[in-house]
Amino acid sequence: MLAGPRRVIGTWGSPNLETPSRALANIVEGIVDWDFPDGDAARNLTVKVLPSTTPYIIVQYRAPISSVRRFGDVDYQHPPYLHVTTRVQTGVAVVRPTGPVGVIVVRLRPEAAPRLLAECMPGLADAKIGLADVFKAKDVSLLAEMLAEAPSSRERMACMRRFLLESLCEPEPDRVACHAAARLRRNPALRIQQLAADLGVSERHLSRRFQILFGMSPKQFARAARVEKVALMRNTGAAWADTAYACGFADQAHMINDVNAIIGASPDQAFWPDGFFAW
Repeated sequence: MLAGPRRVIGTWGSPNLETPSRALANIVEGIVDWDFPDGDAARNLTVKVLPSTTPYIIVQYRAPISSVRRFGDVDYQHPPYLHVTTRVQTGVAVVRPTGPVGVIVVRLRPEAAPRLLAECMPGLADAKIGLADVFKAKDVSLLAEMLAEAPSSRERMACMRRFLLESLCEPEPDRVACHAAARLRRNPALRIQQLAADLGVSERHLSRRFQILFGMSPKQFARAARVEKVALMRNTGAAWADTAYACGFADQAHMINDVNAIIGASPDQAFWPDGFFAW
């Protein structure tokens, strides 16, 4: 039996959060500046990132941080990193700073992320890819230098926006696969056969194109989108039964099984441990 609703702690400390400008609104869901120059205060923080369909771009302007990916009782240690793109697909990523923290995090819309990340999209799952392997190394180096020298969060946000706008490719690498991702994120319960028919392609053709672009099948993407939606609903205090129904699960048992398979813990264990959840 699952416990009654409780509220998730929303964000890590008090980061500076920005709604993207109109030019980036279809690409970026948000940009956050986690600015903790006090090492003692930063060391008291724990950040936990749940699996989702969302790719992140991470650029640090202070000391490198490291993280672990926890699945069940097993921890997979990540080495210290500076500037990467990543996506949590299974388990929970846990970050515990060891000193002052300064990092810009860009949350991308998965259906639009290929316009920035292109060929590296299939390799993002539970991995960190250096930004110098995605964009021009000199551009990444210049961005990091500008962030480190910027006197305020506002200037850092502006630097990040300029970098993203200058890095966009036109048009979408695969419009059919991108549209399918957008539809599945809005409605994870949508049947793949119906989705393919709506897009005017066969189910097999859609699955092949989706796999090439995103590194997972439409069914895997929809499953991740369901769990993502569970976390968002629980953040509002919704009851488990209502959450399971709204997210397209047959019942609570179905929801528990899917959350366990993706996160490595039951919904109660996954969504309510100590610490802060990344936005």
